[in-house]
Amino acid sequence: MMTSMPVFDALVLAGAMMALPLQAPPAPASATTAPAAASARTAAAETLTIGASVEGRPIRARRLGEAGAPVSILVVGCVHGNERAGNAVLSRLRDASPPSGAALWLIGDANPDGCRADTRQNANGVDLNRNFPYRWERIDDPTYHSGDGPLSEPESQALHAFMRAERPVVSVWYHQHAELVDAYGDEDVARRYAQRVGLPYKFFYAAPGSITRWQAHTFPGSTGIVVELPAGPLSGDSARRHAEAVLRLAEEEGG
Repeated sequence: MMTSMPVFDALVLAGAMMALPLQAPPAPASATTAPAAASARTAAAETLTIGASVEGRPIRARRLGEAGAPVSILVVGCVHGNERAGNAVLSRLRDASPPSGAALWLIGDANPDGCRADTRQNANGVDLNRNFPYRWERIDDPTYHSGDGPLSEPESQALHAFMRAERPVVSVWYHQHAELVDAYGDEDVARRYAQRVGLPYKFFYAAPGSITRWQAHTFPGSTGIVVELPAGPLSGDSARRHAEAVLRLAEEEGG
């Protein structure tokens, strides 16, 4: 009797356990939700190399938002290499989530050689904002040298091809240091931006061969905004206001 009792007890216990409903243990949250979130972020962000500078430095564009979104907003931090304050805005936008229906394209250094050398012009001494086809004129002044012809520079060619492919509804180009907002296209869009960042909206001047004039002419209904920031580095509060203004534009245009 003493030897049979443990066996009987074991059988009873096994039967009771088999009667209980089977439940799989919960998977750790990190094993299920984290990869899915990472996958969603990856699907909604992409960095492309769209060209190279005279000296071979890459020109990169980062997309935020789904590929194929009906509305594209282009934001360029630096096209004149000695006017780099706008990159503080792009740093704020780098991991932003644009509204549904809109994609943000961020180009930090459209003139990487000039940014490295702290010069307005590219490595060939050309002002890229005088090198676009619309109303191009030969300018021999070293400050505003327009190149040997429209799109003579590889940086201009890269930007031109990219914009033709993406057709941004709005583009924002940061410069320094006139402290104003100007635009070609829909003035109301630019005025709203100016109001949100605390800069005056006013006509600056019509530069021959400029990128925003070319955009407005080539893509009717689009708007190219020139944001002339103050001299020197941009404060954290100012960078935040500009980033929020960009996202508001994306919301308005994407809606």
